[in-house]
Amino acid sequence: QKYHLPPDPLPPLSNSPPPHFARLLNFLGLQRKLTPTQTRSPRTMAGFRYIGLLALALLVAAEAAGRFDSPLRMKGGDAAAAEFGRSQGPVKRQGAFKIARVLSQGFEQLKPSIDAEQKMKVKYGGEMSKKLERIGYKGDMGGAAEDDPFLTAYVNLKLAACGAAPVKVSPKEESFLRLVEPILKSYQEQQHTLSTKGLELCPADQRIQNFLNSYLEDTDTDVPTPKLPVRQFKMDRHGLAKMLSLPKGEDKYINNYISSYRVSQGVVHNPKSDKRTTKGVFHIVDGGLPAADDKKLVPKVTFKRMLAIALNPPSDLATLPYTASQEKPTEIMATLLLRPLACPEVQGFTPERTSEVRFFVPGSCVSNLDFVESIFGNGDNPDLAENDAALDPEHWTGVTGAVILAPHLLGLNAKEMGLPHKKDATERQIKDGMFWEKEDDKYNQGGAFKLSCRDARGVPITLIADNYFGYCKKEVKTQLCYAANVHGLTEEEHAGGCIAYPSFDLGEEFDGASLSKVGSLGETHKYLAETQKSNTFKDVVKLLGDTIELKDEGYAVDKQYPDILYVPEDAKFSMTEQTVSFGGKSINLAPRKTYMLPSGYKVEMVKKGSTAVSTKRGAQSGVYEKWHLKGTVGEGANLHKPATVSGGGKSEISKRLQDMIKYGPVFCGDVKGDFDKLDEIFNKDYSSIMDNKACAHPAKHKHPYDESGVKIGDIKSLLDPRISTGIIIKLLSPFPYYTDEHNAFVNSIPAHIRELVSVIKQNYKAEWGADWRGHFHTDAINGALGHELKYGDSPLLSSYIRVGYRSAFDKDIPLKETAGGHLAWKTFTLRQDFFPCDKLQTEDDITASVVVPSKEVKGLNFRSTLPSVKVSQNVEFRLFQRPDEAIHRGYDKITEQDMSRPGCFISNFEPMTREQIQAIVDDTVGFEKFTEAMQERLLTFLESPSPEFCVSSAHPRLVDGKPTANPRYLQDSMEVTDPRAFHLGSMGSRLARMIPLGESVHTPISSVLCGRRNNPPDAKTGVPALCVHNPIHYYELPELFMEMTSSMTGKSPSTTGAGSEGALTKGPFNMLNMVHDLNAALVSYAISGYDVFISSAGVIGPNKQVDHDCSLLVPEVWSRMREEERSAKYLIENGYLEKIEAMEIDGKTVPANILGYRITEEFVKHFFGRVFANPSTVFDADILRPELQDKTIFADGLKTITDTNQRVGKAYIADGGADMAVPPLKALLYIMANGEYEGMTLESPEFRKMWTRESVLNSDWYKARLSEFQIREGERLERGLSYMEQFVESGKADWKGKQIVEDLNLVDRIEKIKTKLAQVKSKDYLKTLEGSLGVDPLLFSHAGSNMDKPLPLAKH
Repeated sequence: QKYHLPPDPLPPLSNSPPPHFARLLNFLGLQRKLTPTQTRSPRTMAGFRYIGLLALALLVAAEAAGRFDSPLRMKGGDAAAAEFGRSQGPVKRQGAFKIARVLSQGFEQLKPSIDAEQKMKVKYGGEMSKKLERIGYKGDMGGAAEDDPFLTAYVNLKLAACGAAPVKVSPKEESFLRLVEPILKSYQEQQHTLSTKGLELCPADQRIQNFLNSYLEDTDTDVPTPKLPVRQFKMDRHGLAKMLSLPKGEDKYINNYISSYRVSQGVVHNPKSDKRTTKGVFHIVDGGLPAADDKKLVPKVTFKRMLAIALNPPSDLATLPYTASQEKPTEIMATLLLRPLACPEVQGFTPERTSEVRFFVPGSCVSNLDFVESIFGNGDNPDLAENDAALDPEHWTGVTGAVILAPHLLGLNAKEMGLPHKKDATERQIKDGMFWEKEDDKYNQGGAFKLSCRDARGVPITLIADNYFGYCKKEVKTQLCYAANVHGLTEEEHAGGCIAYPSFDLGEEFDGASLSKVGSLGETHKYLAETQKSNTFKDVVKLLGDTIELKDEGYAVDKQYPDILYVPEDAKFSMTEQTVSFGGKSINLAPRKTYMLPSGYKVEMVKKGSTAVSTKRGAQSGVYEKWHLKGTVGEGANLHKPATVSGGGKSEISKRLQDMIKYGPVFCGDVKGDFDKLDEIFNKDYSSIMDNKACAHPAKHKHPYDESGVKIGDIKSLLDPRISTGIIIKLLSPFPYYTDEHNAFVNSIPAHIRELVSVIKQNYKAEWGADWRGHFHTDAINGALGHELKYGDSPLLSSYIRVGYRSAFDKDIPLKETAGGHLAWKTFTLRQDFFPCDKLQTEDDITASVVVPSKEVKGLNFRSTLPSVKVSQNVEFRLFQRPDEAIHRGYDKITEQDMSRPGCFISNFEPMTREQIQAIVDDTVGFEKFTEAMQERLLTFLESPSPEFCVSSAHPRLVDGKPTANPRYLQDSMEVTDPRAFHLGSMGSRLARMIPLGESVHTPISSVLCGRRNNPPDAKTGVPALCVHNPIHYYELPELFMEMTSSMTGKSPSTTGAGSEGALTKGPFNMLNMVHDLNAALVSYAISGYDVFISSAGVIGPNKQVDHDCSLLVPEVWSRMREEERSAKYLIENGYLEKIEAMEIDGKTVPANILGYRITEEFVKHFFGRVFANPSTVFDADILRPELQDKTIFADGLKTITDTNQRVGKAYIADGGADMAVPPLKALLYIMANGEYEGMTLESPEFRKMWTRESVLNSDWYKARLSEFQIREGERLERGLSYMEQFVESGKADWKGKQIVEDLNLVDRIEKIKTKLAQVKSKDYLKTLEGSLGVDPLLFSHAGSNMDKPLPLAKH
């Protein structure tokens, strides 16, 4: 009763208190007051647990990582009593980034939290659930509680420990605080004692301070170097920042910088600026590594003065919102430790490695900490030894960064900040605007900026003079980019990506044994389902061992996900009987279950025609929804979309295709006439359709029947089971190597007849023989036959997908200008056997990747031929999404589902009152357009007494009276919201490759598919034409790096606007010269052998609007291509890609050759034919050749590209970047700028030879990269080894130090690092690195690297 426990007893922890609770109770003086019976009662045990949690919170805060004696020891306890404070080793976060992506639903009430914990352990396993707890994930296992008593008490303990007043404490809480007051006083005085000994900072902060002391020692010597704050409110667990971002018990907090609201779905934070800008924002401190030409160079003295101001925010900015309503609000700096992923693990080659980033923000900006910890995860208490990265060099890059949020830096006086007068300024300072003329001139004209300080010693520091959330996320990206370059071996990429598993409609019956045959499945389907050897169910049982439960019926159940069933290779699936049969036995075929064959191939019972995000059990099927069998291959294609400009489809590659698909009935005009035409098509003799010219090249142009493996003369009907849908599509599509007679026949087939061919073929059963007509019919309407074709008692389905929009430029039926916009779609019929891919979202924005020699990776797919492969991993737990389409109610189903859940972090949406929401609900027509999830959220809000506000997904924040163009929310990554899907994907690959348990299932990048944003010219804004690409291009490496170096975009959703976004689209977020990233990228592509393709978004040519339709389609097409078909060499040789040559337009030569290769009609017919029923209609000739739309605009677009390339090339030469480029890139930069380099042009054979894998591997500059990595890796390990040995030595003086050493296994770690160090220093080590990235030597040889001034890692 005292602690408001639930009325029903909590489950007892055990029959008697565990030893650690017994010691705790004894310490608190409670145990001896209770009888044994009372001690064992469930309610008393619940009370013990609750009191124990409160006391543990205190002890964790007070003990401070063993840096002084435990409070327990001071109160008379012994070493055994200090079990509570034991370090959690080995390092908790190892592997944490393999789970990722979390839903912050607040903190649960006491009983639900215990239930949730138990459920999480069942769902994810014990270790996984601990990692999820680190990042606040609760799933749907309990409701949110803003005033959880435990968390409230914990916050008040931390406030008291900082010398601040607790917030609105109840008499009971006050009594507890009085009880622990002596311990708090002891803690505070010990902190004071540590401060006098120079040990007041946690290890990470001490590393940052050491760097500042060294870097600024020669600057403004009369002014001391600013000190990081000792008094901090450390966010040492996920969720604290969310709780602290609003006043206790209130739903609103507003100051000059931010407006925050508690809403029905979570929180809404609307910063003063609704978007970031890139103009004049990125400043670099002079005196370190060279700064790129696009950054502003700032004197050291200016940084030093600004740092001092940043660390001392004004009172209103320093106020902690949670305490804002108190008589005396708390003013404090809030801090957070992040450990973002920098290098993914590749078993046998490199362990997972993270970087260290410390955030410091004024109290009122604590919502920024909620934001970044929700994305990257909470790094825990930085005071604890277990969280000291330097004690685990195996998993640390050696980089510790700092981000200091300081919006109060805006408007500072330029002169007072140490900038020179214009007459004394250098040429660079004048260019950058780093001077003053008038006494009242403001720094950066008073605009937002960030100022970064760095050298090569691994401690980057950035001040951000704005509190827009995007700056904070991008700064973590910036620091990871820095870490990747300084550490080496890895890249930070601006990328999206997914693993796409091709899916197929199997109809009503499917025999697992048919996967080994071409038959009606088709050659491509069979190819994609193949494994190296024919796996059997016995192989599966042996391979998976105790992870499955073997059933008497002869199948097995996955123990982690019981709805995944493993069935024998001869399993037969029947929709009509709803059974799965094998070996004379059968089991029920059920929806929401996955049946996996030994090859990893998956079969499911799904409702075709439904586009719902999720389905309810027992939900009635719609008119055009029908249960079908869906087959999905075991191995997917890992599609990587890096260096994608703003609006180029980075996110879209992993999005659902279903929202673009519409379903409807199959049309039949005249039943008898149409059926007669079908009989003619089915029974026609197609043996002589090949033209004589094609017969001269039989290897290149085969008869479609050749795919069936049957002699052409043996095929009498297209309904023959040996003929696949794909073969029929090829037969009925016009090709130049068909006879004129056959092409005329094909072109004479009406569109609805073509569709009927596919429908009948898909539903045909061999036992019907020639009598297929009797199984299909239409109803009679008013005495006449209708037009909706049925099979049995159900209408047949046709599916259509949007590919672009109609416009006034349409040739046949132009759309009136007044009916433009997004109203009129261009839709095309999908194949009857098509299902959208099952996709696993693997990347979105910040990616850590590593290139690994293939020989070092076990268990790769048997078809993999690349000499080196790239392994990538998303760094973010949540994705900062901009749901542009959500303003159209019901369209963006995912966003509406996400924003209807509790625990959302939302920004730039309007907080709406009950009156406003009621008005939305009262608009019945508009309200019904929302998805069911959003409707339910809004209605639930109206029925609830609190909070005061709610958000509608269709109502962005109003800025200057207009909806913002930048609405945002944090979307949970798929890895945690749907862990089953990732488990399913992993198990499919494990079976396909027969990878033993204990060995990692690596799915390296299969294909690289960049994206670009095209736009027509805009005379009003002056945005130039940039619309010269067709849907898909291929670039050889020199042309690719011209594209990647310039990364140009025109009109896009980004604030970057027209022009270059900087190399690899990371320019604005790169504190180093971008040439270092380009060097790594060049090595990556050259040594791995990936061919790079680029897809278009926005428009194709000036007149064809496609938005992201191509971005969404590319994964469907690419995942259905064979390994060799993804090769540019194969595509070129077979006419699927055409080289673009220079063109004559308006009497001038236009350098169209820089556009590389583009897809042809043959590509569309052949590969889009695996998706579309009539592929030849999808892209018009003027889409495949945009110059046909408007040659002048095409020429202008090429001029935009060449002018940008020239400007960018000259900038690299001017800032010295070209001289730091590896030789092939250096030559390219000069060619971009001047047209030639040392007599070589873009087409010179000797220049192009520099880009080959052989040339790179044999070059001195590449070998220097590997040697430099060997040196730097050895130094990093030696520093870590020395630090650990010193820590162990210092810990021998007291029991707590010994305990930490034991808990963290430091002795074993030391031995492991010694072994690794010996390996790194050996002569053979360089051989293991061949085929990897190494590290750029020029980062360490530059005078500004300061490598001659080594920094201590921290004090012990």
